[in-house]
Amino acid sequence: MTSTHEMKKLVEEIYAVRGRGDIEGTLALLGENCTFRIVGNTRMAPFSTETGGPAFRQAITQLINDWDLSGMRTAGIYADEDHEVVVAHRDGEVRHIPSGVRFRTEFIDKIHFSGGKPVKIVEFLDTLQVAETSQMIRVA
Repeated sequence: MTSTHEMKKLVEEIYAVRGRGDIEGTLALLGENCTFRIVGNTRMAPFSTETGGPAFRQAITQLINDWDLSGMRTAGIYADEDHEVVVAHRDGEVRHIPSGVRFRTEFIDKIHFSGGKPVKIVEFLDTLQVAETSQMIRVA
C-alpha cells in the first residue's frame, strides 16, 4: 500500500514535471498500464474515453504539446491511503499553445494508485471552455 505522504509527493512531482512540458519525464512517473480520461461528452473523444497503452502515450503527448499548465497551482491534495486514491484540486492560468489563448480555470484530478504509481487518472474540468478554446467541437 502506498502511504498518503508518498502519493501526495508523487502527484506534486507529476504536476511539476508536466508543468515544464516534459513528456518523457511525466510518463516515467506514471504506472506502466496507466489510463486517462476527461469526464465529458463523447464529442471530446478521444480524451473523454478511457485510454491506455499506446493511445495513452499519444493522449498525454498531445495534451502536453497543446496545453501549458505552468501557471496552475495545487490548491489542495486529499489522499485516501486505504483505497490508494488521491483527489487534487488545481487552479490558475492555462494557455492553449497553438492559439495562444489564456484563461483562468480550475479542475480536479482523481488519481488511483497501485504499486506506488498512478494507474488511472480521471480529470474533471470545464470541457466546454476547453472545447471552444481548442475548437475540438463547434458550439451552436
